[in-house]
Amino acid sequence: MDTPSNKDHEELKHLLEETLAIEQENRALLQKLYRHNVYGLIFRMVWFTLLIGLPFAIYFYILEPYFEMFGSSYEQFRLGVAELPGYKGLILFLDAIFGA
Repeated sequence: MDTPSNKDHEELKHLLEETLAIEQENRALLQKLYRHNVYGLIFRMVWFTLLIGLPFAIYFYILEPYFEMFGSSYEQFRLGVAELPGYKGLILFLDAIFGA
């Protein structure tokens, strides 16, 4: 039976210490990767929420009042144009041509 020598024990101890150092370095790198992935996921969620939600928010809070003002002005304009002489005749003529 061959008994391990002191040199073998020292070599095993050195290898275990090396393995422990590598394992600690790997753990630190994996924690950094995990943190980066979590931050990336949060950033992507916020980014896509902004890409999808911002146009709606801009429309409803900034542009819609102007469209409503334009819509009422357009309606008044259309009613004013309808009162022009010859407008009704033009509409009847176009209906006769295009068969609406």
